[in-house]
Amino acid sequence: DYADYRPRLRSLKAQGTHFVRWGAPEADDSGLTVGCDNRAGGRIATEHLLDGGYRRIAFIGRCDDGYPEFRARYRGYCDALAARGIKFERDLQVDALTLESSGVSAAEQLLASGTAFDALFCASDLIAIGAMQALKDRELALPQDVAVVGFDNIPAAAQASPPLTTVQQNARLAGEVLVDTLIARID
Repeated sequence: DYADYRPRLRSLKAQGTHFVRWGAPEADDSGLTVGCDNRAGGRIATEHLLDGGYRRIAFIGRCDDGYPEFRARYRGYCDALAARGIKFERDLQVDALTLESSGVSAAEQLLASGTAFDALFCASDLIAIGAMQALKDRELALPQDVAVVGFDNIPAAAQASPPLTTVQQNARLAGEVLVDTLIARID
C-alpha cells in the first residue's frame, strides 16, 4: 500500500538520502520513480481477452490511491473495453491485494455474486494464480469456461496449470534503469 510508503519516502528525501524506486510515478511523489506503463499493460491484457472473443471480463485488483499501479492497469482495462464499445460494469471489479489468498477470495466473491463473466484480468500474477485455484475448485475449465490473464510474469506463472497468460515487465531493463538513475542522482 503506497499510503504506508509515502511518509517514508518524504523522510528519506528530507534527510538527503539518494534513492530511486520501482513503482508508479505520482505527481506528489518524493524522490525518483522508475516504472512501466501499467495503463498500456492493462489495455494490452484486456485487448488480448477481447481478441479471444471474451466480452464479460472482470478485473480483480484494488483501484484506489494506495495501489496506483493496479489503478493504472484498471484504467487500461476500462480503456480497452470503451474502445470496443463495451460498457464497464461495476459488478465486474473486485478488490484484491497481490496475494494468492486474496485472488482466491476475490474470485469466490465474484462467483458468489452471480455476476456472469467469461474472463478475468488480474492485476498481478499472484492474484491470478489464486483466482485460478478458486475457479478450479468450482470445477470450471480454464480457459474453456473462464480465461485468466495476470500481470508481472513471475516464475510461478509458468508453473500454474494451465500456464498463466501474463503481461511481462522487462525486469532486466528496469534494473538497469534503476541503477543508472541512482548513479546519476549520486553524481
